[in-house]
Amino acid sequence: MNNTIVRILVGIIGIPLILAFILLGDHIFLIMCVVLSFFCMNEFYNLFEKPKKEPSFLTKWFGGVSFHKIVFLLISSLIVVCFYLQKFNFVLILYFIMFVYLIIDEVVKTDKHFEAIGSWMLSIVYISTPFGLLSLMDSHKFLDIYGANYAIICLIFVWVSDTFAFFGGKLFGKHLLAASISPKKTWEGSVSGFLFTLIAGVILKIYWKMDFSYEHVLMISVIVGVFAQIGDLFESHLKRTVKVKDSSNLIPGHGGFLDRFDSILFSVPALYIYLYLRSIY
Repeated sequence: MNNTIVRILVGIIGIPLILAFILLGDHIFLIMCVVLSFFCMNEFYNLFEKPKKEPSFLTKWFGGVSFHKIVFLLISSLIVVCFYLQKFNFVLILYFIMFVYLIIDEVVKTDKHFEAIGSWMLSIVYISTPFGLLSLMDSHKFLDIYGANYAIICLIFVWVSDTFAFFGGKLFGKHLLAASISPKKTWEGSVSGFLFTLIAGVILKIYWKMDFSYEHVLMISVIVGVFAQIGDLFESHLKRTVKVKDSSNLIPGHGGFLDRFDSILFSVPALYIYLYLRSIY
């Protein structure tokens, strides 16, 4: 089957499923965010840390299992939960625990790779923190303070940006956006994704009857439209660095979880910062 058709079919199934998790309630959505973060972190780990021996049949899809990976994934999952619970002090504690563990691990290992400390610390900021903020945006406390479900809004804008950037690039793409990072992304696709994100903001404002100004909705559209594409380019750069095409092959037509959700990893924190600053000024 054509890869584009597979991609569309997965989107038709996956997008309503995620929206259903959001609408079912904040605890359900929290579980989904923990699961998604877990798989994305696992794929990130596998990109940079190859197993010393061939994984068994049962763990091959998981990239192998080790004590180091278990600690890594456990801490990253706890960070998501702490963000949801708004226990930000515990988030800082977990960051520090992770940092100390990585230092001790590097000190006692025979093969020293101190640059790995930076990679693993980057991963919890790059992946765990955005998923934690996304789960927070769907919590009752956040909804009461900000008056809207920005988790849904952000995801809709990200999907619009990704979809129209993909098809805009396929239909009109001629000028490469960043040839050294991704040979398929074009300026035409990027502009298409950004413009349709703005259009989605206007449509959302008109038909969702949100009590927001057009300026606020367009600001959200601009933030998500820009940072979704930055997230996509950054993940492409990661894959180019380690010379792989996809982070995994778990999602037909999309590659891995990190490939599918890379756009939210920059757009969610950027949107959260905007909302926070707007609330205090």
